[in-house]
Amino acid sequence: MDYPEEGRRCPRCGSERVADQMEVIESLREVAREVDLVLVATDPDTEGEKIAWDVALALRPYTREVKRIEFHEVTKRAIERALADPRDINYRLVEAQIVRRVEDRWIGFSLSRKLWGVFEKHWLSAGRVQTPVLGWIIQRYEEYGRSVKPTFRVELENGMVLVLEDVKLDGTSPRELARRISEEGVEINDVRCSVEEVQPPPPFSTDAMLRDAPRALRVGVDVVMALAQDLFELGLITYHRTDSVRVSTAGMAVAREYISDQYGPGEFVAREWAQGGAHECIRPTRPIDAQTLRDLIRQDVIRLAQPLTPKHYALYDIIFKRFMASQMRAARVEVQSFRVSGPGFEKEMRVYIGVPDPGFTRVYMPFRLSPRVEPGRYAVTSVEYRKRPTIPLYSQSDVIQLMKERGIGRPSTYAKIVKTLLDRGYVYENKKGKLIPMKLGIQVYKYLVDNFHDMVSEERTRMIERMMDEIEEGKADYLDVLRNLYGEIVRIEGGDVQGPVRG
Repeated sequence: MDYPEEGRRCPRCGSERVADQMEVIESLREVAREVDLVLVATDPDTEGEKIAWDVALALRPYTREVKRIEFHEVTKRAIERALADPRDINYRLVEAQIVRRVEDRWIGFSLSRKLWGVFEKHWLSAGRVQTPVLGWIIQRYEEYGRSVKPTFRVELENGMVLVLEDVKLDGTSPRELARRISEEGVEINDVRCSVEEVQPPPPFSTDAMLRDAPRALRVGVDVVMALAQDLFELGLITYHRTDSVRVSTAGMAVAREYISDQYGPGEFVAREWAQGGAHECIRPTRPIDAQTLRDLIRQDVIRLAQPLTPKHYALYDIIFKRFMASQMRAARVEVQSFRVSGPGFEKEMRVYIGVPDPGFTRVYMPFRLSPRVEPGRYAVTSVEYRKRPTIPLYSQSDVIQLMKERGIGRPSTYAKIVKTLLDRGYVYENKKGKLIPMKLGIQVYKYLVDNFHDMVSEERTRMIERMMDEIEEGKADYLDVLRNLYGEIVRIEGGDVQGPVRG
């Protein structure tokens, strides 16, 4: 960014605390003059490849050779392996990232200018990913409002809680039905018991981590990603922007050492979970659990470049336990199935009541245990009635899971998309962590869909992602893709279709 000549001040806030990246480039050039080979080790993804290319362009006049190295964990073993195998920059990845960035800006800038003119608010924005995601939140909010039904929360004498949504009132008032349930109790019959084998869940990919960690840490997905970035840079976990659950041989070795030491060799079961691809799951880099890590840091056995907060330890603990569980024996779990009935309802239920052979649940429990029941009538200790929606609102984690399932966005952008919607005031997060669309968000979405539906549809985004993959695989030329995309942007602006790109 260029600053006025009278001083280095931010033109927006007036702060003099300005980080000029040109100073970083000049420092790198000074170093490059002193060596024959520069190795660039940016993040191991397409964005990182583009940054490596940018750095190489800035340094090539000052050194004989620039090479790219890549590692997915900041450990001695991984770095030594990367140093032994430097490579050229992968221009297909660079070209794919160029198209993504250019397309995002063409779409974003063009549609944002339209919004500025219509709404007279120059901080509004639109995008090919954020707009359909905003639409999901609006649609779910509408479904949420239409799904309001009488709901009863019934607690039995054995501590079991029933949530009853499909209750037949048959002309009876909800208050009267609640009184009847309280007085008459409920009947449990057709009780069946079995022991089932439950397999562990796979280790975390980015979307799965962003589904579980925000609930456990009670923070937003952007905070989780920032914490994960710290853990990665400190060498404690593998790269955290990944859609893969693959476990490498190095990962299996980490799990084998920890599980064999803590629970015995028989508890370890090596699982690759997926095959192929450069990326792997999010996992710890060493067989050290969170408490041991805390102790070793306190004893100065492990020294880190920055101190860890309780949130760092909590996220590390979640990642560690999920990964170790993925490499352990299946659990054998006792299950009860039964039918419970009472005034106005009948419900089939299935609950876990015990874990005779714990297996992976020693470190990771993905379900809750319920009280054991026997056939018969049970007294009711409390009945609460209220009108409540039966379709829940989306949380940040739910939206990210949808982005993964529907194929729009990538691990590096999941959290950023959600944060943008919050920052623009299109949606807000209530105290329960649910996303609710604001009036402005609804108006912006309606305007974009009514006027530029083809530019902001889910299919449009999936098409762009497919183009990126084809460019990476060498099946499409990035200049041809840019020409076609530019023609669409010109039509948004209302001008003639003349591509700016020359072959």
